[in-house]
Amino acid sequence: MNNTARDLRVFAEEFDDKIVSTKDFVDILFKIRSFIADNWDGIKSMARNTKLSALGVKIHYLNFSLKLFINDDRDLNRDVAKQILAGLFISDVTPVVKKDGSYMISLNSPDPKLAASLLFSLINYLNVESVKDYVYVSISEGKRKNSVSFKHILNIRNNLKEKIKPFIITKDDLSTLIRSHDIPDYLRSWLISAMSDWDNAKVRKGVRFVWYAVNGLFGRGSVFGWFVGDGVLGHVGRGSFDVGFSFVADDAVKVFMNDFLCRLYGCGGRFFGGSGARGSEHYVVCPVKAVVISDIISIAKSWPGYALVDRVRELLDAVNYSTPCLGYRRHPVINVFGHELILRKHNMGRGWYLTKVSSDKELIGNIANDLRVAGFNVSVREGRHGFELYVPIEGTKRILRMLGLYEKFYGEPRRLPSIDEVTKVLSSFPIKRWHVHVGKERNSRGYEYEETCLLISLGNSEAAAKLREVLVSVGIRVRKVVWGTVIICNPEDRELVMKALQSLGSNDPPK
Repeated sequence: MNNTARDLRVFAEEFDDKIVSTKDFVDILFKIRSFIADNWDGIKSMARNTKLSALGVKIHYLNFSLKLFINDDRDLNRDVAKQILAGLFISDVTPVVKKDGSYMISLNSPDPKLAASLLFSLINYLNVESVKDYVYVSISEGKRKNSVSFKHILNIRNNLKEKIKPFIITKDDLSTLIRSHDIPDYLRSWLISAMSDWDNAKVRKGVRFVWYAVNGLFGRGSVFGWFVGDGVLGHVGRGSFDVGFSFVADDAVKVFMNDFLCRLYGCGGRFFGGSGARGSEHYVVCPVKAVVISDIISIAKSWPGYALVDRVRELLDAVNYSTPCLGYRRHPVINVFGHELILRKHNMGRGWYLTKVSSDKELIGNIANDLRVAGFNVSVREGRHGFELYVPIEGTKRILRMLGLYEKFYGEPRRLPSIDEVTKVLSSFPIKRWHVHVGKERNSRGYEYEETCLLISLGNSEAAAKLREVLVSVGIRVRKVVWGTVIICNPEDRELVMKALQSLGSNDPPK
């Protein structure tokens, strides 16, 4: 054994078989990780086994282990601890039944803080003074750097088996689940297929989520544990941000997750929206996203700092300078008569429009009725993602003014000229006729929409170009001039110019 390997063993012997606090436990693992990373060439001889991963990375398992008794005197509500454990068991932690019938919990992670979160939750849930942790070390040898990972084995004492038993799922439990009346038929067929694919880690993870959901183990506190292990944080620095969970599951389980979480949080349509990274990252939709973040933050603020993983720290920082949903200019959420509507930028860049998409036809119908009663023109259509409510740009502007939000999305209010100013301009030009045209247009995406424009015909291209120039100079937005006709489509400008034309008392549009 070389000197470097001997130094590592001497360091480990100082703590081996000792009782340490969770905070000291984290410090010990960080020191071991740094020592191995800095002295890998001298420690490589300690590898008892080397395997090649599916990605072609060499993984060296060291002939080195550490046994520690972890204690923690910080209090955590037992019911909250139970929910957090459910979230952790869905993300990175695996509870299993050993061949001799005893129970074991395992975690393989490079992050000591994740292990600390598990231990802190487990100690409080089991209501014990300490938990024994067997720690094993492996190193993934990459081209640029080596990654040190720790495997934690927590054996559950026989007198604690009944407490941890609800989290342990066997094939017999799977059979019970299949016969349960609390699961939909589409999921039942998937669970039957899971029986023959029980050794698949992805399948067992999906079964755990279903079991915890059906048996009341997964609650709103569970999203904290799930986020600690599988959390995703994106779009920070763009005025707002997304949160989601990174997981791979079969379609039937994804549908069940979506439905169950929507019932848990009371969202009208979907819980998960967009996804990335080949479909493994699933982001929470607005407005339920704000509630999910609130649940995570409420626990994180009282969580011990030594057990806060980086993604949770980043979330705590993000809420200080970003706002979920409301501050994100692409997809803000606007509360209209108690309904959460999404404000989207029109594809043509002409303005904003309010919309709502849901698989719940009755929900969309109720929102549409409330808006119509209030005097707003709305439409509802059925698409591939469900039923879509659409409030045209003009109606959306009225709503934004009503809520005092117009300037937030359209900048400083534009000063329009008076009717007298516009009338004076128009009276000096030989206008032959004018009329309002409502036509259907189609954008580059193939989306069909209606557009209302005012057409002022002068019969002379030069005169029309001059009228456009003068109108623009007084502050009127003109779309274009075509064959001696001035076309104005912006709603505010169109209505103002129409009033000016009507005040002239001649050349009224045809009936």
